[in-house]
Amino acid sequence: MEKEYTGATFVKRFLISLGSLIIGSPCFFIGIVGDGKAFPILRFLRILPMPEYMDGRDIFNFTLGVMAFFATVILLIMMFGWVFNISSNRFLKVLVVIGCCCGLPNAFVCLTIGSMLMGVGLLILPATWLACHLTTWYFGDSPGEAINLDR
Repeated sequence: MEKEYTGATFVKRFLISLGSLIIGSPCFFIGIVGDGKAFPILRFLRILPMPEYMDGRDIFNFTLGVMAFFATVILLIMMFGWVFNISSNRFLKVLVVIGCCCGLPNAFVCLTIGSMLMGVGLLILPATWLACHLTTWYFGDSPGEAINLDR
């Protein structure tokens, strides 16, 4: 039995998505901007110059920053598809896998290291839970994915 997509479902999904983005915004900002002078995604795209020397910690932070940007953009795409009940296709499923690969290390670092620093890392929990739910939604029985046995 398939649930009907109604206006109330739209509002509920929109508010859940908006709430998780607002609550997790400090973590998203720290992940994307970096340590205040880095802006890893702008350096990755060669808009800002790369530093001449990067030690192991700088390389780690740079990699996490680039992955945080991709994970955040893919999370926004996943939320858009969920809120508007857009059927999943192969391209979206590939994006979900890429988002998981980029988001899991950032969520782990944010929850472990960030939680030790005044508990800021715990703010990413709603977005992490939503991302896990959206992953199961995209790979589970999402709309348009009914199995047709008459083929």
